[in-house]
Amino acid sequence: MGRPPGFDKDKVVQAIERQFRRTGYAGTSVDDIAKAGGLGRGSLYAAFGDKSNLYLQTLAAYCDRTETAWAAVLEGPDETALERLRAYLVKSARFVHDDPDRLGCMVTGFVVEGVDHDPQANERVRQALRRIEGSLTECVQAAQRHGDLEPEAGASEISQLLMAVNRGMEVMAKAGLDATALERVADQAFEGLPLTARARSRQTPRPVASDAL
Repeated sequence: MGRPPGFDKDKVVQAIERQFRRTGYAGTSVDDIAKAGGLGRGSLYAAFGDKSNLYLQTLAAYCDRTETAWAAVLEGPDETALERLRAYLVKSARFVHDDPDRLGCMVTGFVVEGVDHDPQANERVRQALRRIEGSLTECVQAAQRHGDLEPEAGASEISQLLMAVNRGMEVMAKAGLDATALERVADQAFEGLPLTARARSRQTPRPVASDAL
């Protein structure tokens, strides 16, 4: 099979990205990649190079998109910073279940699989995690400035905790824990933050979805 008419490189990359997210680097063959992208082997190699290079391209594109998406959730004025941290947890709880194929994060998949075929891929994953942690830290600091989180609490440590909860909920979702249970985990994690007395007095219970799976 040659290159199809109207070949759209971005769409092909996204389709192949989902294949890597579904079966991992080691579990994805060149034939799997070609089928997912709707390309013949010759067109695949001509457009993207070998499997390792294609994985790096799809991983980089995924990281770019993920960093932008989380920054959009977390950036904003000080007065709504606490609500944005809660939104981060809620979105984390629903991340896998909101995907029609129940695919997890490509970054998490890379780390769990232990892919070490390319130091560039390893560095890109580390960069993505640093950038997301940076967005979280800035949001935590904004909540502290507004008086919603205790000022003496370590912003970096809170950010790392939230990232650990994010990754843990993804793994539990992949293992079969339903969305409603994960939202309760998100609520418990939020309540465990070093909220000030003023912030706790303003909190109201968040409605939990009833779409248990």
